[in-house]
Amino acid sequence: MKLFKRTGVAVLLTVMMIILAVGIGLARRPGSGGHVATTQDAPWFVSDQAGVLSSSGIKQLESNNRSLDSSMGVVIGCLTCNYGKADLGNYAMEQAEKMGLGANDFMVVLDISGENYWLIQGSGLTDLFTDDDCAAYAHEYMEEPFAKGDYTQALLSLSDALTQWYQTHYLA
Repeated sequence: MKLFKRTGVAVLLTVMMIILAVGIGLARRPGSGGHVATTQDAPWFVSDQAGVLSSSGIKQLESNNRSLDSSMGVVIGCLTCNYGKADLGNYAMEQAEKMGLGANDFMVVLDISGENYWLIQGSGLTDLFTDDDCAAYAHEYMEEPFAKGDYTQALLSLSDALTQWYQTHYLA
């Protein structure tokens, strides 16, 4: 055990630990593409359970998520459903967890039968993007197309707005 009492060995071990810590930090940095979309019912975090989205819209939302993931390490989970109950916020949280969304991601749920929608932010965004911001963005970017039944456009509009928000506010 005298080996560990030598200054040179202590310095070498310290340097090795620092290199290891930096390597781990770089492996999980934003923009490293940390999301893995493996669920068959929500590839790239888009799930059209209600069957109301166009195939081109789904592809665009998935493409947007791939781009966000590769550039910033974030995604926007999108779900359409026929939930029809009053606690859509809780349902959105459950679905975000099922999709495996992280602290810096968003989740938007369109409840077609309940004629409602909900946007939630991950816990890492609550200081930058409040619950009031979620409600305001959802209303501003989705209300008109949602009311017209253009659910694809509602999601694309919100997704574009959130992408712009990430580009100007997200601290990577």
